[in-house]
Amino acid sequence: MTGLNGKKLAQAGLVLPRSARPGQAWAPRTPAEEHLLREAQRLDRIRLLLLEELGRARAEAGQVRVSEKAAAAARAAERLKGCPLPPAQLNAVAAAAAGESVHATARRLSLSWETVRSHRQRALRRLGARDMEHAVQLCTAAGWITPEHASAGVSQ
Repeated sequence: MTGLNGKKLAQAGLVLPRSARPGQAWAPRTPAEEHLLREAQRLDRIRLLLLEELGRARAEAGQVRVSEKAAAAARAAERLKGCPLPPAQLNAVAAAAAGESVHATARRLSLSWETVRSHRQRALRRLGARDMEHAVQLCTAAGWITPEHASAGVSQ
């Protein structure tokens, strides 16, 4: 068979059987062996084409996810335009909107409960709200906290 060399076979992942005589390279002796070797090479080419196609499909799916994330980030930035609260304080207010206690929010965000309480108090002062319920109403009315964020306890 022409064009048969060990380097191409190794790159394709094909392993030839050992020769009957040590020190000699294996070569197909019968038409059936030649046919099987050609079939193995053909199937390997198909395998490589399928892997390339799979790579292309994964890349396209990744691009879609990246563009979806970028669009979501743009929507969030537009929604948060004019919000006087930094993200940590807005998250604390969103958690309060979801009905989370200070301790539950602290556990979920891996913060101390004093930090969460401080975020809530600072948010009240920045918004000029009377209490946390009033702060939640202000943030919801302004669109900084959506019902989805309020139910999840996270804003972003």
